[in-house]
Amino acid sequence: MNILLMGYYGFHDVGNDLFLRQLIDYFVQKQDIKKIFVFCQEDYYERTTDKVRFFAANKLSKLKRLAIILQSHCLMWGGGTLNIGDKPTNLLRLQSISKWTNKRFCFLGVGLEAINSDEKENKSQVFQNADLLYLRDKQSYESALQKLNPIKACCLGGDLEFLDLNYYQSYIKERKSTEIKNISFSGKFWWGEGRGEFYGQQLMQFVEKYNSTIHLLPAHVGEERNDNKFHHLLKKYLPESNYKLHSWEKPIEFVEILSGMDLHFGNRLHSVILADILGIPSVGISGPNTKIHHYIDKTEMLPELRLLDFMEPIELHNIEKLFREYQRPNDFILNESKTAKEGVELVFKAN
Repeated sequence: MNILLMGYYGFHDVGNDLFLRQLIDYFVQKQDIKKIFVFCQEDYYERTTDKVRFFAANKLSKLKRLAIILQSHCLMWGGGTLNIGDKPTNLLRLQSISKWTNKRFCFLGVGLEAINSDEKENKSQVFQNADLLYLRDKQSYESALQKLNPIKACCLGGDLEFLDLNYYQSYIKERKSTEIKNISFSGKFWWGEGRGEFYGQQLMQFVEKYNSTIHLLPAHVGEERNDNKFHHLLKKYLPESNYKLHSWEKPIEFVEILSGMDLHFGNRLHSVILADILGIPSVGISGPNTKIHHYIDKTEMLPELRLLDFMEPIELHNIEKLFREYQRPNDFILNESKTAKEGVELVFKAN
């Protein structure tokens, strides 16, 4: 059996790159799988086995792409958020080819946004026709059942970031700090000067009370989409001696930096997920009814202290309470890992 993995790969995004590695390692262990093909924007991935071949989009002709699809027995889109408001033309085309050639087409660990029943006939066909739709959050799952009229197999499982917890084991440390000395902040590259000034001023509370170092930690480091574009704006409002601007080449370097923090603020979902895996208290910056909001609610770990709306002031006493009371949500993490594995295993049962 040969499989083809597709997703938001090759864009230097920490979340997608981490769970791509975990998916590959998971499938490599399966004796029935002979070859794993990966479509990505850029090919900068480490080679760990001859089973895997990466193909960069900018070096792939239509004929070569078709040849790879024809060699594959199952096509999979792994992880990320898919907006049903946008007609996924390329995915529909790939799915049509898979059906014509009697191949399976699966979605693994995805979230859905903008499900509108008035548009579903034209824009959600790709999900309705999938052999497997494995969703990572309850809201996506319930919306799919109600509005997409699924499909052959629809299931709810954990986020793919939890697939192989052994990947993070050496970075999980016992929390010993009694003060909030090291704080990481992960914003987004399209945020502007106003947010830079606002969050700089808010973070100054920790600088003034604890002499904290603010670690500006990008979750996305592509050439065009680089979160440090925003972090360069934010750092103007912090003392030079109290911030550190980070970058990374391998996604595990992000994990290593994050593991040394006392507290994390993030508008990137997987930065918040990774903080939980590592046992770092974290605050998600996001509006209501968003993937970060849904995730933190799902953890049941102090959600009333761990959610901030955009441009909502940071209340120091709330963060100090979070720092004191936060505990790594072990049972939740183990269950996410278990259900992620169960979701991926359905690939072999889909028909």
